[in-house]
Amino acid sequence: MNDITVHMIGNAHLDPVWLWHWQRGSDEALATCRAACDLLDDYPDVVFTRGEAWVYEQVRALDPDLFARVKRHIDALRWEVVGGWWVQPDCNLPTEEAILKTAMLGGTWFRTHLGIERVPVAYNVDSFGHGAYLPRMIRDAGQSYYVMMRPGRHEMELPSSLFRWRSPDGAEVLTYRIPDGYNGVGPDLRVHVERAVEAATPDVDHVMCFYGVGDHGGGPTRRAVEWIRANREFAPGVRLAFSSPSRFFAAAEPAREECPVVEGELQMHAIGCYSVCGELKRDIRRQELRAADLERLLATIEPLDCADERVALLRAWRLICFNQFHDVLPGSAISEAVAAARAQLGAAKDALDGVAHALTRRVRAPRAECALDGQRLHAVNHAAAAYRGLAECEVWLDWRAWEHHLEDGDGRVVPHQIAMSSALSLDSGLKGVPRVVVPLDVPPGERVSLRIVEGASPDGHAVGAIGLADGALRNGLVEVAFDARGVAGVRDVERGWGVLAAPVALECVHDESDTWSHNIDRYDGAVRATASFGAPVVVEEGALRGTVRLDGELGDTSVQLFVSLHASERVVRCRLSTNYRERFSVLKARVSPAGGVRDRRDRVAGGWIARACDGREHPLHHALACGGDGARAGMVLPDTFAVSCEADAIRPTLVRNSVHALHNCANHDLASVERMRERFGTDEGPQSIRFLLAFGDDATESRLEQILSGLQRPLEMWDDYCDSARLDRYR
Repeated sequence: MNDITVHMIGNAHLDPVWLWHWQRGSDEALATCRAACDLLDDYPDVVFTRGEAWVYEQVRALDPDLFARVKRHIDALRWEVVGGWWVQPDCNLPTEEAILKTAMLGGTWFRTHLGIERVPVAYNVDSFGHGAYLPRMIRDAGQSYYVMMRPGRHEMELPSSLFRWRSPDGAEVLTYRIPDGYNGVGPDLRVHVERAVEAATPDVDHVMCFYGVGDHGGGPTRRAVEWIRANREFAPGVRLAFSSPSRFFAAAEPAREECPVVEGELQMHAIGCYSVCGELKRDIRRQELRAADLERLLATIEPLDCADERVALLRAWRLICFNQFHDVLPGSAISEAVAAARAQLGAAKDALDGVAHALTRRVRAPRAECALDGQRLHAVNHAAAAYRGLAECEVWLDWRAWEHHLEDGDGRVVPHQIAMSSALSLDSGLKGVPRVVVPLDVPPGERVSLRIVEGASPDGHAVGAIGLADGALRNGLVEVAFDARGVAGVRDVERGWGVLAAPVALECVHDESDTWSHNIDRYDGAVRATASFGAPVVVEEGALRGTVRLDGELGDTSVQLFVSLHASERVVRCRLSTNYRERFSVLKARVSPAGGVRDRRDRVAGGWIARACDGREHPLHHALACGGDGARAGMVLPDTFAVSCEADAIRPTLVRNSVHALHNCANHDLASVERMRERFGTDEGPQSIRFLLAFGDDATESRLEQILSGLQRPLEMWDDYCDSARLDRYR
């Protein structure tokens, strides 16, 4: 190796939210940028590095004079913009669409306000792990390089600090892992420099060493700058230079082909971040999917004047992407910050609901056209995938009982089933609002309308029943048996074999790791309690769907398990409803396929990947498929973001109840810490979590995707009238 140049990267990592709320983050953005400008004014050889469009927007909106100073330093090439995204998000949990939107929002902002057409270096130095398909997303965002730090050297071995990171589909970015942290305060940076040199890639004569006060902002100190100036010739063959990430990558680019290749995901740093604050995660996922779908819908109705809807959608996306930040979405911020995030997501939901309503109801909008007269039931599929399955909607009949049927546009009877409405009426004279369940097949971006016709079905179409018989829930293809543990067994009727090797168990596992679950890779604590249930009670029976309820207990927590079967599918649909009270615990389901779990493929952001069945906890995008010695099985987990698998069981994490922003508690007995009694757990309270077991032809990756899409992206449904007034029935 020739002489090494150590590129000294002056930076200020700034968490807009963590142990403070976003307003404090905004204040610190101003203070940090002001301090950086002062430093650059006084030291003409120093270069400063700063990312995240949200930070720059705070300066632009709140202090125009400071923004002008920042811009002058950028134009003079003394201040480098990196990252180019709205914030530094968590890089496992968001969808691919949401990651690309984060990059697009940032890129648009930098082009509009700073005239920067392209930010070549993607930059997430504090995110807790990096999904396997992120290289493709970075390339799709128009970027060529990546800087990250976690997992650290003690968490994942890499061949060197500089490597070619490749996704399963072959997309590649030249990536640098910071070997010794982004904070280097001084006055002596010797250890930081030495560790950067130790991690150098063979045959590459350049490394990066980061310095500057971070987390709550700050930036390079004057003492650190003076130390670098005094130690430019650090050691024989080692020279220090004030620099930036793009200068480093430009210098290293000629040696790209000599850099080692690393394929797949970069994990793990903090497994707890993929289960704690579950309802916040579910909020963000719901709004990510809704915003992406409505953006596609807007693109199909360009002729309409949709200026207001576009503004509302942009506002919603900014709120969603801000809360993808790597201390918000993972649930590692203080409770006040989580509450603020929930409020912002509520604002995003309200805006998106308004956009959807306008685009589907506005006169002459394509989604509002329908040739049927009378009372109609409409269903619009905003998703990019076809919807095939049961859908439901409550229709208004002026307090009359449901004595109707459904017809399509050609007059053919469409099967349906009536389910319990949202309102619970115990007055026999009050008929309530009928909830109609109907099987629908709606292509992506399309609409289906049905006529609601008075009178029972003329051909008695709704025949047969899915329900409880001889203690088992049956649909003709599947039989689900129950015992005190809940789901005791599942049988494939046609093939004549059992699907499970053991009953499904709901296990409360002791967990006293901190909020992040630092320094562990699995939840293998003692099982504190296992759920026990009474006999199944029928909730609904019919031609399309049957459901039973099991009431039970889990430690000090009351639980209900709802189990459903739909017509013509080998899928057992479960929903756990609970008011969770178990502190310092992880609630896991244990599902044991009859043939074991010999191999598995997990759904992650951007696609599917193979993972080992070694008991480690991993982030998950709601589905996995596995095989063993028998039929293939799969799980759909629309409300769950983490899973572990062993040779004989799939163990999705349903709830993790820790304490907000609890850090470094490994050597403490949390039960004896009096102040813990003053705090609510992160996931105490009402929970409603779905988990589905699929097998046979319903356990393929494509089918699991379809089931998941139907659960997370339900049809938008409503009823209305055309050419006959609702009030005519009162004449």
